[in-house]
Amino acid sequence: MSTDRVDKAWQRKGLKDYSTEAIIGTLGHYGVQVSEADFRQLAEKKYPGSIAEGWMPQWKGTGQFAPFPYAAAGELWRRWLSDRAAPYDLSEGLAQLMGSLGQLLQGSQQAPVGPAFERMNELRKRLPVNDKGEPEPGFMQEALRVFDERAARAFDDLAEMLAKAGHTGHADAFADLEEFLLPDRRGISRSIVRAARGERDPALEDLQKVATDGARSPLSRVLAVDALLHLGANDKVVTVGRPLLEEAERTQDWHLALDLVARLEHAHKQLGDRSALAALANDRARVEKAHDEAHPGHRRHHHQH
Repeated sequence: MSTDRVDKAWQRKGLKDYSTEAIIGTLGHYGVQVSEADFRQLAEKKYPGSIAEGWMPQWKGTGQFAPFPYAAAGELWRRWLSDRAAPYDLSEGLAQLMGSLGQLLQGSQQAPVGPAFERMNELRKRLPVNDKGEPEPGFMQEALRVFDERAARAFDDLAEMLAKAGHTGHADAFADLEEFLLPDRRGISRSIVRAARGERDPALEDLQKVATDGARSPLSRVLAVDALLHLGANDKVVTVGRPLLEEAERTQDWHLALDLVARLEHAHKQLGDRSALAALANDRARVEKAHDEAHPGHRRHHHQH
């Protein structure tokens, strides 16, 4: 085992200037023995964050060294697997792009939007994908979990805000990226951008198609209903939501059914349709009963829009 070790200044300085021997030596000193071959084997199925999580049960470091495995796994990946994209590459690239687009929306003429999009497009080619060409879910989960709720909301709103501000090219490019990174949003983000550009009717039509497409995932279909709600198309929510609720009950997908009841309630309230709300109360009672029977002991969330 190497006697070289990382000193306490690592959190301030980062690990890039420490030798690989020092990083491995520090891991070993606090209970984690790892070689390059071990690490490469772990990296066949995991990404740096998950690798570090696997080390934590035997990790003895405290204080400044408590979070060291996470930094070490990231740095060793950079050195030993530099040809492979890591989740933190996407986290950093996305944060840079969102930051530059935020500057643009605040009126900065010097916002480095072009280079940020170029970097993201180059990175996109290197992301691990499945046989459908969609980003590998474990990779995406690790890349996106560094963003807090506020950043997630900014990500969700950005394409529409760009379109409303007249930056239509950037809005289209960001919506395209969003739909690539999160395939359940395919056809949804672009429709919201179209509506923001004034093409409301075709946008609503496209969203209705997604919501009624049986080949799409339940999440994708609910997201299309949410987009219709967001755009104030409450009549369309009722049109697509009712058959979708019936389908969810038929397939006994009670979580989807609860989500749809909440969205239909919102739409009927906006439309002021009291008789429909009264009928929906019966639907809610029926679905909640079926959910509780299917999942005894499973605390039901209040599915509010």
